[in-house]
This record gives sequence, structure tokens and C-alpha cells, in this order.
Amino acid sequence: MIIKTIFLTLQCFLQTRLTMKKNLIFLLVVLMVGLIISCHKEPQPNNEQTIDSITFGDYAWMSVTPYDSTFHPEQYGHFSWGNAIDLNNDGQDDIQFHSMDVGSAGLGHDIVTTLKCQHSNIALLGDIIQQEHFLHIDTTDYYTIDSTSWDVGIYRVITCSQISETDSILSHTEKLSIYANNVGESFDINNTFMSTDVLLKDRSYTIPYGSETVGNVTYHYMEEIKNDCDFFPMDEEKYIGFKVTENGKNRLGWMKIILHHDYVELLEIAIQNKNS
Repeated sequence: MIIKTIFLTLQCFLQTRLTMKKNLIFLLVVLMVGLIISCHKEPQPNNEQTIDSITFGDYAWMSVTPYDSTFHPEQYGHFSWGNAIDLNNDGQDDIQFHSMDVGSAGLGHDIVTTLKCQHSNIALLGDIIQQEHFLHIDTTDYYTIDSTSWDVGIYRVITCSQISETDSILSHTEKLSIYANNVGESFDINNTFMSTDVLLKDRSYTIPYGSETVGNVTYHYMEEIKNDCDFFPMDEEKYIGFKVTENGKNRLGWMKIILHHDYVELLEIAIQNKNS
């Protein structure tokens, strides 16, 4: 009887130890799983990651510089000064708003405004197109005062849009058609960019280039240049997108401007943060 009691006690002891061991193993497994879960973190953007698209007017991940600048031309063919902009604050000018008063007392004065890229690491957002230039011939004729001879005006009209089906093509020019963007529109690194100079505002004019008389007919030759190739909206807030390349990496940004008849108003520049 005593032996049986000792045996049952030993068996109970061993079962208790075995249960404790199982519980210990289970506890260790639970602790290890908890440690693995607690150590897992959501991937965070590092300094090498970039945001590949931006939205005009959205300041998230952007470094913004407000401006209150107007760029006026000097008169009579002289360039305007003090209008070069460092977009990414690296000490190097990137773009220039170039406005020039052109013309003469006879033809009248007008302003031509160009946005210029100062080096190849700055590029503007737009479409690369093949711009066609057409030649349209127009004539007018009328009697002179004494009604004994004719005056005939022959106009060579050079334009970017075809006026009639008989117009001939003078030339093709590859150029950037710049976007005039609105707030809320987006672009990304896969859009088209080009490092070039872009006409924001050109002028139309007519110039005489000679005359000749044949019999009782005098021919007056005129050449008219129509400003219909480059059209950037006037007197409206618009955004111009750009890309800056720094050490092989790209940063996107925008300029908010208003183009007026005789000057450019720069309101704001925004560019992606370096670590965005």
C-alpha cells in the first residue's frame, strides 16, 4: 500500500513538471511572436525616395518661396535686368524672364516676352511639336487718283495657321509648346520637358520691302508677320511646371505668374523638398 502511494505521488509530480514545461514552452512562443510583431514597422520614406508627381497649388512636400516681383522691359530694344531666378537656391540662376520693347516710331512699339532656361539642368513642362510656318499671298488693287494707272499691294503673310488651302509651307521648326496650367492640375516625372527658350508673348507687324512699276501698274510689296504661333493667356494666374536636375536626381516644381501686356508678374515659386 505504501509503495502504491509513493508511485502515485511520483506520477503526479512528473505530470505536473511536464505540464509546467509545456506551459513554459507555450509562454516562450507567445513572447517571441509578440517581439516579432512589435519590431515590425511600416516602411518609411528614406532620403533617397522621391515623390514622382506634384499638383499645382498643393504645398505638400514642397519648399515654397512667395514673390512680389514684376519684370518690366527697358525701352527701345534694351533688355530688362534683374530678372534671373534661382529656383532651387543653389546659388546658380536657372531661368530668366526676358522682356524687350521692340519696334520703331513708324511701326509702333510692342513687348516681346521670352522665358529662358539659363542652363541644361533646368527644363520646362510642355509638348515638343513640329511647328509649321505658312506663306499666304494676298493682293489688293486700286486706281490711282488720276485713274490712269494701278497700284497693287502684294502681301506676304507669314503665319503658323493655314489661311487657305493654297498656302505653302515655308518651314518646320521643333519647339516646346509650353503648358499654361491651372491650380489643381498635376504632372509627373514622366511628362515631357525641354531645356529651351519659350516665347510667352510675341507681336504682329507689317513691314514694306520694296516696290516696282511695270507699265502703268505699280506693285507695293509688304510682309506681314502674324503672332499666332505662341499664345500664353494674358492677365490670368497660370502655373508653369519645371524640372531641375541636381547630381543626377530630379526635383519638380512650378512658377505661378501673370503675363501682362508689357510686363511679367511672378507670384510664387515652389519646388520639391530635397528629402521628399
